[in-house]
Amino acid sequence: MRTIMLVAGVIFFTASVVTAAFADSKPAVGLRGHHADKNKDGVVDQKEIQIQKAEHQEKALVDTKWEAKADTNNDGVVDAHEKMVSWKHGKAKVNTPLEAKYDANHDGWLEPAEAKELVTDRYELIKTGGKATVDTDIEKQYDANKDGILDQREARVMFDDIQ
Repeated sequence: MRTIMLVAGVIFFTASVVTAAFADSKPAVGLRGHHADKNKDGVVDQKEIQIQKAEHQEKALVDTKWEAKADTNNDGVVDAHEKMVSWKHGKAKVNTPLEAKYDANHDGWLEPAEAKELVTDRYELIKTGGKATVDTDIEKQYDANKDGILDQREARVMFDDIQ
């Protein structure tokens, strides 16, 4: 009887140690989660999980005239990318001195053509200089990692949206 109790205790202790070891490890990226692994290190860390949650929360049901224009694939939802390119479909409020430089008619709003000029110029700056600080609300939409800097990868997304 004593031997059985001893063996059971050893098994329980071993199982506890193994469970604790795995509880502290980072989860590996499965086939369903590979897109969440932003830095491609094979592990989805807490920051990447937060980014993914934010991306999913950025969807909004279409219930205004502006949202209907922004819903370019007509699925009834304005997703993160459609929100990102919203400057193509309507006016964007001028909030910063940089945006004011592109407000050609000085009405306090960036028309799609004015916003396109701003985005094009910023892309050219980043392409030649490597990085640029996020200075406008439009640029915030392209700052995928939310670090306040637009890098060449993020600028490439801007370039694709200019086309």
